[in-house]
Amino acid sequence: MEGKKLVDRIVELAEDKKGENISILDLKGLNYIADYFVIISGDSSPHCEAIADNIERELRLEGVWATHREQDRGSNWSLLDYSDVVVHVFEQTTREFYALERLWGDALFLKEKVKKNAGKSKAKPKKRAKKSRK
Repeated sequence: MEGKKLVDRIVELAEDKKGENISILDLKGLNYIADYFVIISGDSSPHCEAIADNIERELRLEGVWATHREQDRGSNWSLLDYSDVVVHVFEQTTREFYALERLWGDALFLKEKVKKNAGKSKAKPKKRAKKSRK
């Protein structure tokens, strides 16, 4: 599995573990590091680890192995290198600090999938009180 098909599968696997704010950068022609970056946010260090673990585990089951994995708990950042595709999984504050989208600003921005509930209140609607019959 290569290129865009791999990117699409990685996005699916990240979404399975509730990965947020998923961005895909097309780096072809800009560098020799990779053709694509997939950048994903998680809520916490364990959440980021779960996202990266799910991607790595499920792709292995499909016969796709990462050539390299780095995980830095201190900066809450996991990296999975699939040669043509490099996956970055960050806690949101760490992602904002490193700002890879801005650093690679010349890249073609293929997709940005922002958290579905971003900006919406998480409060549940109140139930109506039942009228008592007396």
